[in-house]
Amino acid sequence: MSTALAVTGAALLVGSAVLGTLAVLAVRARVHYARSALFFRCRLGPPPSRRRARRARWRLRRSWAGWVDDVLVVRSGAWRLWLTPLSVGVAGDVKLQALGPGEARGLGPRPVALQLTVRGAGELEIAVSAEDADLLVGPFLTAALSGLPGAPRGRGG
Repeated sequence: MSTALAVTGAALLVGSAVLGTLAVLAVRARVHYARSALFFRCRLGPPPSRRRARRARWRLRRSWAGWVDDVLVVRSGAWRLWLTPLSVGVAGDVKLQALGPGEARGLGPRPVALQLTVRGAGELEIAVSAEDADLLVGPFLTAALSGLPGAPRGRGG
């Protein structure tokens, strides 16, 4: 009986050590990405459609994302310890859209969203707080500037 008790105790000790290590890594990753100016809090979801008008379209958990050139890097996994690269693009007529105050929870009173095309996987919409809109547009600056008036046209001489 003492052998079985020793094996059970060893298994519990190893299991708690693994869980403790994962918890430390998760907390350390959160602090690292929170301090990084390149990453921003966001919610991901499919683009709006008439079929999903009544259901929530955003994922339940907020995540962190950031740009590396034209690749969107999203923290993923159960404890957000992994990074998933998404090669994305935007259509020429896409612009930042203001969302309602409660539409994307946890992103402040004035969240904004940008619709992206993931190469080989379809479309994705990403929502951020209005303060992080400049980080969201990243390499697609024209999406943020699409609401500006046209340049004045004069006679050239």
